[in-house]
Amino acid sequence: MSEVFLSYDDVLISPGYSDVVSRQDCDTSVLLAGAGGIFLDLPIIAANMDTVCELEMCKAIYKHGGVGVLHRNLAIRQRKDQFVDVAENGSFCGIALGINELPLMVAHSFLNAGAHMLVVDVAHGHSKRAGSVVESLRGLIDKNGYKCTLVAGNVATGDGARFLADAGADIIKVGIGPGAACTTRVQTGVGVPQLSAVMECSDAMSDYLDVQVIADGGIKTPGDIVKALAAGADAVMVGGMLARCVEAPGLVKEVDGVRLKQYRGMASATAGSRYVEGAEGWVPCDTDVGSVMTSISNGLQSAMSYVGARKLDEFKENAQFVPVSPLSIKENGAHAYS
Repeated sequence: MSEVFLSYDDVLISPGYSDVVSRQDCDTSVLLAGAGGIFLDLPIIAANMDTVCELEMCKAIYKHGGVGVLHRNLAIRQRKDQFVDVAENGSFCGIALGINELPLMVAHSFLNAGAHMLVVDVAHGHSKRAGSVVESLRGLIDKNGYKCTLVAGNVATGDGARFLADAGADIIKVGIGPGAACTTRVQTGVGVPQLSAVMECSDAMSDYLDVQVIADGGIKTPGDIVKALAAGADAVMVGGMLARCVEAPGLVKEVDGVRLKQYRGMASATAGSRYVEGAEGWVPCDTDVGSVMTSISNGLQSAMSYVGARKLDEFKENAQFVPVSPLSIKENGAHAYS
């Protein structure tokens, strides 16, 4: 119990020597692991949530360098049709699978349609059932020679990450309860602070060849994305920042002249979960995917330039965290106007 586990707000990245002349010289691209061949100009993935990512989000985020994942609350036919629509436009997207929907049969249908990325979506990935599903999907993909990347999660420990990697996952999704619309930690008392979870899982994957980590949850700002990548993540899954976009599928209402969009966790009651571990509410609908992705790109490139890194691998090596006091959070950002 002596070890302290950290969240994104508990640290900053210390600036270091840099010979980078311009942040435009910093390359933020990443090739995702597995046979899917998914190359991203920006390591951002739209979360597989029903108020974040459907057809329009998939098209928009791919246009701006990221990739989206269709959520499992869509009917099987809807997911397949939306994937085909995205693919016909020359884009990529992932497809989420639940472990309660005959995943092998469903996956076979998606794979035959040309799916590049399947995401095994379960609240607790370090479980016998999740491991069995991942093993079966790995066998299906390899036996038939499908060009598909297999993502599995969620976990929050090195042991959990190793478990899914051993089962055959190409990419491990990390995060138990850090999301803005997730109440798992409040309802159950279970979780690991996200920065430490990402660091531990990334360290565990250093023993594996070509297994990557996605940091999923806890992202409030571009700076949090930067910290997740510095902690070892290969890509970052984003929900709340994208739920505000016009391209997000959430319901829209207007209150006192302000447009609002619904944003809810996938384990919320209205999302259909029997076991409620998700919050729901309304966020301003005040931006678009292009603006959000530009803000993320600018922040990441600037951070890379601050530590003298031209590539993301260099950034992970060069970035050094410094712990901060609670008062430093008040010091961060523009505070002359409050």
